[in-house]
This record gives sequence, C-alpha cells and structure tokens, in this order.
Amino acid sequence: GEVRRGWGLNPTVIPNGVESARFEAASVGGGDRWRRKFGQYVLAVGGIEPRKGSIDLLEAFALLNRPELALVFAGGETLFDYRDYRCQFDRRAAELGIEPIVLGTVDNDDLPFLLAQASVLPFFSTKEGFGLAAMEALAAGTPVVARDLPVLREVFGETVAYAADHVGMSRSLAAALDRRHDGAAGRALARSLTWDAAAQRHLEFYRSVG
Repeated sequence: GEVRRGWGLNPTVIPNGVESARFEAASVGGGDRWRRKFGQYVLAVGGIEPRKGSIDLLEAFALLNRPELALVFAGGETLFDYRDYRCQFDRRAAELGIEPIVLGTVDNDDLPFLLAQASVLPFFSTKEGFGLAAMEALAAGTPVVARDLPVLREVFGETVAYAADHVGMSRSLAAALDRRHDGAAGRALARSLTWDAAAQRHLEFYRSVG
C-alpha cells in the first residue's frame, strides 16, 4: 500500500519460506533440556537493538511481574554498532531488577528445541520484512505476541496476539502464559510457506520481467 501511494507501483510480494517440519518435530520429541536449564522462560530471538524493540521488551517483562519467569535472548549480538543502545538496555535492565540471559549464537540444531520449550515468544520489532523467528515459533507450537504493525498483521493474520504499548504487551504476554495455546492455525500457516514455493514464485517473476 505504501509503495502504491508513494510511487504508483504495484509490488510483487513473495514471502519467505519456513523449515516448518524441523520446528514441529522439536515440539513433539525434543525432551525438556532448555526447560530444565531455565525453568519457564520468555524467549526473544535476534539482536539487542532498536529495531527489535529490546528495551520495550524489558519494560513489558517488568510489568508482567512474574519472578519465576526467565527472560532469554537467543543471539543478542548484532552486525551493527549499537553499543549505546546496549548500554541503555543493560542500564534499564538493572534499574528494573531484570537479569536477562543472553545466549549469544545458538547452534542451528538447538534452535528448534529452544523455541519449542519456550512459554511465549515476544516479537516487538519496530520494523520487519517478514518475521522468520516468529513464524518458526508458530511452527514449534509456541505462542507469539507481536507488535501491532501492518506488515506483521499482513504476514501473521490472526495466528498471533498483537500489542502496541508496554501495558498491552505485558497483558498479551500474560494471556499467552495463562491460557492453553492451540497452535493449529499457526502451524498451518508455517506449513504453507515453503522455500520451494518461494523459489518457484521468484522464477515466475523473473520470467515475467525477462
């Protein structure tokens, strides 16, 4: 819509693919290694950086006020120079009394199990093109709370919960933790987005403009 309004062009949108089977398998046969390590945990995936809304997550997690929960970051580092933001993040975490667990790089074989054993995945990015980590969480049967952005509504529809501010984020996280999650719709969405289909659609597009 923005491209049409701003430049009068009609873009061709081709979504990512998802290795959904790999993440689904982790939800039914992965044991409980990460649960034994962290207990019940809220999992963020990606860098600690402004675009990911990492400080917003701290604020929402603090409002949640559940001392039994761990806040875990898979990754945490970034390719860009966000040292000032990271200092703000660390300072705010200390002020709020939160001790986030930052795992750094997670092995590709471990990630599905880490996602599947999480209680909820907050996805509070301020900008996204697709949202692969959230889609992988849905494939693993883990509920997702996303920032209320047009792009995320376009990609995820009704399969995730949405929130626009710290209070709403906290309430949505609490709701995801407190009610039984039916992951069928999220899994179906993830299954529908294959890399083969993405490749085929790219080929068709290239042929159409070649």
